[in-house]
Amino acid sequence: MSHSGHGSGGSGLFPVPEDPYFAKIYWMFVGGAVGVGVLVHLGELLLYRQRLALLEPARPKNLLVRWYSTLTATTREAVCYTAPLIDTRGKPSSAGSKLSWKRVPPLNFPQLGRLLLIAANLTLLLSLDFYGWDVDDRRNWEAMAVRTGWITIAQLPLVFLLAGKRNLIGYATGTSYERLNWIHRWVARCMFITATIHLGYFFRTWGRYDYIERKLEIDVIARTGLGAWCVLLWITLSSFAPIRGWRYELFVVQHMISFIGFIVMVRLHAPKKAHVYVWVPVAVFLLDRALRIIFMLYTNLAIFHPGRRHKPNGLFTCNATFHGLSDKATRVVILDPPFKWSPGQHAFVSCHSLVPLQSHPFTITTLPSDNSLEFVIRTQKGGTEKLSDHACVLPVNNDKSKTVIIDGPYGQTRPLEQFDTVFLLAGGAGAAFIIPLLRDLVRLRRESKPMVTRKIRLVWVVRSSTQTSWFAKEIADAMGALGKVDGLILEASVYVTCDAVLSAASPSSPSQNGLDSRAMSTEKAEVVTVEGSGLCSGDRCCCQSVLEDEDAIVEADKAGEKKQVCCCCTQPTVPHPKLPKTTTDTDLVGMQTQDSTSSKNSLAASLYLPPEHIFSGRPAIKVLVKKELEKALGESAVVICGPPELAEKTRQVVVALSDERAVHKGTGAQGVGLPFPNFARPIGSEANGI
Repeated sequence: MSHSGHGSGGSGLFPVPEDPYFAKIYWMFVGGAVGVGVLVHLGELLLYRQRLALLEPARPKNLLVRWYSTLTATTREAVCYTAPLIDTRGKPSSAGSKLSWKRVPPLNFPQLGRLLLIAANLTLLLSLDFYGWDVDDRRNWEAMAVRTGWITIAQLPLVFLLAGKRNLIGYATGTSYERLNWIHRWVARCMFITATIHLGYFFRTWGRYDYIERKLEIDVIARTGLGAWCVLLWITLSSFAPIRGWRYELFVVQHMISFIGFIVMVRLHAPKKAHVYVWVPVAVFLLDRALRIIFMLYTNLAIFHPGRRHKPNGLFTCNATFHGLSDKATRVVILDPPFKWSPGQHAFVSCHSLVPLQSHPFTITTLPSDNSLEFVIRTQKGGTEKLSDHACVLPVNNDKSKTVIIDGPYGQTRPLEQFDTVFLLAGGAGAAFIIPLLRDLVRLRRESKPMVTRKIRLVWVVRSSTQTSWFAKEIADAMGALGKVDGLILEASVYVTCDAVLSAASPSSPSQNGLDSRAMSTEKAEVVTVEGSGLCSGDRCCCQSVLEDEDAIVEADKAGEKKQVCCCCTQPTVPHPKLPKTTTDTDLVGMQTQDSTSSKNSLAASLYLPPEHIFSGRPAIKVLVKKELEKALGESAVVICGPPELAEKTRQVVVALSDERAVHKGTGAQGVGLPFPNFARPIGSEANGI
């Protein structure tokens, strides 16, 4: 970049600016994009205050607002559109009475809005790189490399601005850091592309004279430039999902070390007048770290919280107890937490006595009014497995509590009380994100706080009925609380898919015969085997069938017709040990169906739900969402947290319904908002297929 070369290019009528000016032009566009995000965020805040002030459904009533609503709906449809999923799962194959199929995640495509944003960034970069140049003129190649170097280093501050937890761009635009992280990664990849062009044109120039090797021997600037490119290549390759997710703790450590090495080499390689683009990222990084350390010290040191009811015994504030839950989950409880948070936020938790030198993000499952900070953690390999082992081995009491370090809370969410209808869809551990949102809406109504919401529709899809115990109390409390207040309707349904675990705990299950139920879990299995074709319909487990008409099933159950007959979700797939060997398959199915009904009633009672709202199968998302949109009196919100496949399908459904109903385009159909456009996954929890 600092090699000799032309400072400008082109031979037209108008002079081409110097190379440093092109770097400033790039930041003009970046500033404009951030400014648009800030204006959108301010508009959402003003709209939120207006809706709560009027306390009526959000419906456009004049020409200007209708025009804005139409523009908003059209933009949402375009930005959130994704190509249909490509199902890569193998077809089921039968062998006797056994059915099996491979569980391979479907191929997801990025949202159109993301593609357009990254394409616009790359187009801008390439336009600035080649503006005014005759690329066929060999005399311009070295000068083109110099300008491309300026464009490359100009992107470095943006990469760091998008990377921090205490994110300045995130605060200004109302976007949480984890939703900006994908932009951080792709801006860095665009920077790698321009860095490759920068290096390539220098090599192309030197290669004409067979001078590359000699140049690297005698020129330290050339060597540091090549070294910086090699480090950036490694950073780019290691940031792709398969490598990044393989050993995430190792990735974080090497990622920071690599960027430090990259910054040092860029500092040695760049000319002095370009050093501002090096020191700004360093300042941004140090500011982010300083803010995190300050907040962490304030949160975790007991000297800053002398008035807490649960006073710690030592230097640190937070003591946690660990409770083992069903289906390999752990509940972490911290009483009288030293900070406030909002529903949907998360925090990084460190327990160095159990998991040294590791910090993991987990969604907060309680409200500040509970006076308890809780996390429901789905056990995976590594640190979460150690937490689960501790919870299962030791008795839960204050003497066995562990000191934990909390970093947070993080995350920004758009308030849901401004929407007429709120559709909440949780997949498995995604309920850790969804349930606090539900409880907060119920709390606002119970406390007579300003809110527009008339109806909440909750759909929770779980693998096995045992998972519902994670939040059974919270759902039951919400259902019970709304029975004492008016003005808010809550409808809830639970779908049990038995995707990987085909049985729940029952008197005849292996876990009751002296075996560890966790050891019997087959959640990690890639092949699902269903034994006894009499329990299933067609060529697959009936619990994985899509229930197209939920209302018909509910009405049939109320009438005692038992339209939905499926018991493989609530009963073991092995024969009952006390049954005589002469029992026929038909008798076995009948007995299991009766036991399934009893289990279903018990599950419904624990959730405070009517039994007919417990289903064996998968929800027809489009049917459920469309039903609520047709009844809405104003803008609705659809919030999904769960596996990527479920999130992608839901996004496609919302976009299709918005287009099909011609929202705000003269049909009178009210809008449907996506308050969380990235469809946040359950942070710190495993979210495989359900």
